[in-house]
Amino acid sequence: MKKIVMATNNVGKINELKKMLKGYEIYSQKEMKIEDLNVEENGETFEENAIIKANSIKNLVGKDIYILAEDSGICVEALNGYPGVKTKRAAQEELKKEVTNEERYKLLIEKMKDIENRKVIWQTVVALIEPNGKVSTFIGEVEGSVAYEITGNNGFGFDPIFYIKEEGKTLGQMSFEEKEKYSARKRAIEKLIKYLEEK
Repeated sequence: MKKIVMATNNVGKINELKKMLKGYEIYSQKEMKIEDLNVEENGETFEENAIIKANSIKNLVGKDIYILAEDSGICVEALNGYPGVKTKRAAQEELKKEVTNEERYKLLIEKMKDIENRKVIWQTVVALIEPNGKVSTFIGEVEGSVAYEITGNNGFGFDPIFYIKEEGKTLGQMSFEEKEKYSARKRAIEKLIKYLEEK
């Protein structure tokens, strides 16, 4: 059976991949005895960062193993794609301190207070490095709106201010089952699966 190692130790991400991708043995970095690496994600796009992460463990696994890595974040149209690749650290850099999720939400809501166009894209890019060295990327996107206030406490990231018009609520208000329909990561992995099945 073919093996895939994902450049993460996030149990949720590993379990999601195992559930969706059959016919492969899937491992985390830890399971492959790879310690956490201090990888500098200095790419200008999610695609570049996903490839950087995948390449960081390329020489630490066997030659017959597929490598996966992903990067994701939100891009607000009216703010020229902010926070983009800095989704996790933009607020920290601006406020010059460690920040809570609530502080991240409030900073973005404040930036949007006088803006009518509230379109936001949640994008996930999955990078695959095959044993022969070929690199492919798969993009998943979900469109929503920046909410006017923090609503709901389910999920993670910007879920409580990522409003889905079709549902009339934020991702933070949705159950796990409801939210699965709007998972950018799931959409990217579905494209990856189709690619692997056609090989």
